[in-house]
Amino acid sequence: MIYDMVIIGGGIKGLCTLYHSLRLGCRSVALVEQFQIGHQKGSSHGQSRITRSSYVSPVYVRLMHRVHSEEWPRLEADTGVRLLHPTPGCIWGPAGGQIQKYAKSVLQAGISVEQIDVRTARRRFPMFHFTNDDLVLDDTTCALVDARTTIKSLARICVEKGADLLENEAVVELDLKRDPIQVRTNRGVLMTNRLAITAGPWSSQLLPELSRWLSVTNQCVGYFELVGEPNLFQVGQFPVWIYLGLGKNNTFYGLPQFRHEGIKIARHVTTGQTADLGSGTRSSDLAILDLRQFLNRYFQHSIQRFCRAEYCLYTNTETEDYLIDFYPEKSNVVVGAGFSGHGFKLAPLTGRIIAELLICQKTTVPEFEAKSSREIFNWVR
Repeated sequence: MIYDMVIIGGGIKGLCTLYHSLRLGCRSVALVEQFQIGHQKGSSHGQSRITRSSYVSPVYVRLMHRVHSEEWPRLEADTGVRLLHPTPGCIWGPAGGQIQKYAKSVLQAGISVEQIDVRTARRRFPMFHFTNDDLVLDDTTCALVDARTTIKSLARICVEKGADLLENEAVVELDLKRDPIQVRTNRGVLMTNRLAITAGPWSSQLLPELSRWLSVTNQCVGYFELVGEPNLFQVGQFPVWIYLGLGKNNTFYGLPQFRHEGIKIARHVTTGQTADLGSGTRSSDLAILDLRQFLNRYFQHSIQRFCRAEYCLYTNTETEDYLIDFYPEKSNVVVGAGFSGHGFKLAPLTGRIIAELLICQKTTVPEFEAKSSREIFNWVR
């Protein structure tokens, strides 16, 4: 059998690519995943993610507007499941730092995100400690993404539409010179006319040339119960938030309590010790201490108890822009990689982009097709 398309990697990106390839008319599609769908060894597991419009670049702001207006509603309609849960959104940091670029980008893109003074911020977001020098954005487009349900729902509807989900099947070799393309796994050989590589942290193992662009680090997420009425920390009351500090690796973010004990908090770490894919993610007392110290400094509510930690792999480029591009001299192979920090919120749209590139050779997304955008997201520059 020769597939219309094979997708390598069953995280959020691969599943969204699979979903759109079926929607666009591919008759025979297979997704190959080395573990089980929803496994906890990569980047797509966990209960919740943030979606927002505020971003460092107007390009991303416009992409977020499109995914919010088109793709998340489409996915919710097709799955019959509520995936986004609106909640307040607060993004802040020292004026003159990254937050300044965020404020400029939302203004330039014409998105309804309000820059508020510190006095107003203290009234609207009394859970945070703001300094007089902070710049604060109130992003009313923010929501909490039900990540686990999204993964399960995508897998379900793709199987219902006839896709082959090949779980616990690892790709060991690619022959991109063959026509059709040959994908050798630990269980046999798959032949396909089109190939999407969305393997997350393992992308560089499949295509070693990607290692010059991609780095993989461990990400530690903590769940803390804070002192106060429990309702204060629920979705719809407690905001999703981002703190943009000065310097590298000085960004923190968090979400309300959602189907687990405690609010969620993490540090956005893009550089440092390279993760060992063979040994999986590792716990770190220092990382949890770091999160504790942030809460003690920037939150008005004190910590009642530490609930648990969660770990994942983070894949980034040096610029933190993700990569979507054709493999050199191959119009039937598309690579999507380096999505950490962007992955979940943009996946329904970037999955569409990857599928459209493979099927149509170009996309129906003007924000991606613009020359300035393609210069950002292409990996062969």
